[in-house]
Amino acid sequence: MVKDVATSSWAILKRWFPNYSSWSRPRTALFLLCIYLLTAATPYILTNQIAAWRDVSLFNPENFIDDMIPFMPWTIVFYFSFYLYFPIVAWYGSGEGERRLEGFMFHIYLTLSTWLACVLFIATPVKVNLRHQVTFADGLFDPFLASLHDADPPFNSWPSLHVFQSLLIILVMRRWMLKDKKWTKIHSIIVGICWSLLVLSTMGIKQHYMFDAVTGIMFAIGAWYFCVRRLNQAKRPLLEGL
Repeated sequence: MVKDVATSSWAILKRWFPNYSSWSRPRTALFLLCIYLLTAATPYILTNQIAAWRDVSLFNPENFIDDMIPFMPWTIVFYFSFYLYFPIVAWYGSGEGERRLEGFMFHIYLTLSTWLACVLFIATPVKVNLRHQVTFADGLFDPFLASLHDADPPFNSWPSLHVFQSLLIILVMRRWMLKDKKWTKIHSIIVGICWSLLVLSTMGIKQHYMFDAVTGIMFAIGAWYFCVRRLNQAKRPLLEGL
């Protein structure tokens, strides 16, 4: 079925935008970014509002580690760094030839995996009851925390989209950069540190439970080995049309 989705999506793209392969790189990157915003970000916002309206929580995954992790307002910088991942992967996935095809297909798989997460958000809602640990002290990060709380109700907790989507993007970026012989040990160290701080931030600003982060990692690994391996199979016949 995943292969059919991949093939059908590419066929629709070529029918609606027959010159897609010859677009400039900035135009292609913007197009890929818009695909994500329309097909993945929008469902997340809708399901979060629905969950907040229902105000139902099936279980409480909080454990002693959640209480041990202190409130760290400075980690919100890394929490917001999450939004840089998408223009980066859109730009790198908008290269020529096979890379452009794979960039498009990756965004399709990113959308599909996000939809699956949204199904979990609705079917097994969990409310994050950690925000009482957040203290506002007229600090530098208070406005950002307040804006986050206003815009993002404490639902859609597991799997953490911040964790699973960022890890999925890192995995595909590593794949592409290895093919281009640009991935080095320094990249591994820098990316590993930045991503670890992003994961920490989800708990450090009391936006997620540890359970959410762990299931986010598991979800990303499952999506990578299932969807991306299918991508390798689906793209072979599609490359003939480039």
